[in-house]
Amino acid sequence: SSQRRLIPSTSMLMAFDASARCGSFTAAAQELNLTQGAISRQVSALEDQLNVALFHRVKKSIQLTEAGKVYAQGIRAAL
Repeated sequence: SSQRRLIPSTSMLMAFDASARCGSFTAAAQELNLTQGAISRQVSALEDQLNVALFHRVKKSIQLTEAGKVYAQGIRAAL
């Protein structure tokens, strides 16, 4: 159902939360025992679903956008 797609998967949220806390997809991947590519894909899928950029991707680093910071606080409480 379309309602289903509005609710991000737990794996997306965990990938985002770890990335937000670690400040890197690579560190998040190590924490969650996933590949950096898997984390990146999960976060991109979450951004597509929410239709908002959660991170600024600068060269090899990531920084939370304002929307990302707000979302991270809400997610942390939920997880």
